[in-house]
Amino acid sequence: MGESTATADSTSKEGQNTPAAPLPQHPPPLFPLKEFLEKACHESASAGLPRVRIIDVGAMLLSEAEEVWKPLQRRGHCESVVGFEPCAEECDRLNADAASAASSSSSSAPTLRFLPWAVGDGSTGQFRRCSAAMTSSMLEPNIPLLRRFAQLEEVTTVVERTEMATRRLDDLLPDIPGGSADYLKIDVQGGELAVLQGAQEALKDILVVHTEVEFVDMYEKQPLFAEVDQCLRKAGFVFHRFASIHGRPMKPLHLSANPLQPISQQMWADAVYVRDQWELKEHSKDQLIKLALILHEVYHSYDVVLHVLQKVDADVAKQYLEKMQGISG
Repeated sequence: MGESTATADSTSKEGQNTPAAPLPQHPPPLFPLKEFLEKACHESASAGLPRVRIIDVGAMLLSEAEEVWKPLQRRGHCESVVGFEPCAEECDRLNADAASAASSSSSSAPTLRFLPWAVGDGSTGQFRRCSAAMTSSMLEPNIPLLRRFAQLEEVTTVVERTEMATRRLDDLLPDIPGGSADYLKIDVQGGELAVLQGAQEALKDILVVHTEVEFVDMYEKQPLFAEVDQCLRKAGFVFHRFASIHGRPMKPLHLSANPLQPISQQMWADAVYVRDQWELKEHSKDQLIKLALILHEVYHSYDVVLHVLQKVDADVAKQYLEKMQGISG
């Protein structure tokens, strides 16, 4: 659930009124890793760095910020993006934006493809289209809880129900370039565990998972952070960090300067997991470089990047450490 859940009648997600303004970009890292690696490791410069393959489950465009993987695309580190978005008009919008971008891009631009499917554990259920499209879910919004908080009931009211079969990510791997991906982003309003349960084979190749998680049951009978964490740890992932944490004030109290700013209650977050972060035993050199690119360019996790580069080449890692110390010192 993005921070743009401010009002139920907001059209920034729907794209029905004025053209969308450019989205705020993620801040850049302290320095581009590509240029550093090409200078420190001449073989990579001649052969080209490996590029990242991305799966985006719940790919709807939000109005408050660009997609988490956009820095990789913008800096030439992205080979392909396959996104899944069950709201058909939103999926059409994503494909139209991708086609428009492709027409003005270089031949090295990534392949972007968005499919109108709900990803889960393969079960069939109701897709609940909500008053704000971004809150739509295969689960029923927990209105008795949501109405306790400022402007959550208004954006989660169900306006349409459609029978829909979910698709397992493992069954969709033939639709993914190369048959696997490196970076998995999930934003499916309470359905995160179902996505992961249907992706046990896919997770074997995934390097980083960026998933929304909830700490309270915003949707009825939804798995919470603890269950998602257990699933990912069982699959060999290590919790790295929260990329963001969000909440809302409980009614009737709120801050007049920002009525939606949480006062104490945290409700949902974006959690980042890294496969076998401590040992990195089964990672190829290309996978280690991709992992370093993701962590450096997207999350600015410089200390973990140094740990990864030590597995690539001790001299390269030493140069990275010296560059970081020169900046921070």
